[in-house]
Amino acid sequence: MARLLFIAIAFALSTTALAQTTCNYIGGTRFCDDANGGSSTANTIGGTTFINRSDGSSSTVNRIGGTAFQNNDDGSSATANRIGGTTFINRSDGSSATVNRIGGSTFINDSDGTSRVCNTIGTTVFCN
Repeated sequence: MARLLFIAIAFALSTTALAQTTCNYIGGTRFCDDANGGSSTANTIGGTTFINRSDGSSSTVNRIGGTAFQNNDDGSSATANRIGGTTFINRSDGSSATVNRIGGSTFINDSDGTSRVCNTIGTTVFCN
């Protein structure tokens, strides 16, 4: 569940996660591919997660207490805070999202009106 929530937060923190996305864990690395040919890897070292994308962009995510802080190489940033069963995401561009887990599904609702649902089968996470 923690891995799925991490992926959901990563999608919601990122404004580039579009279309069908599939992620797999191999060892301590998360590999993701989307329907548009984009890919990313994420590795956690200590308390920092390093995200590298196929377009050359990168991000770091640090968790302090109940808040996750994402800093992107383009200068943008975001925070994620969990209150009760809902994670609230606020981005530096003023947009936001909420993440809720209901049963085996994670629902991501963005302030631009888009929604995503993520489900895990084995060690693979499918989001659309």
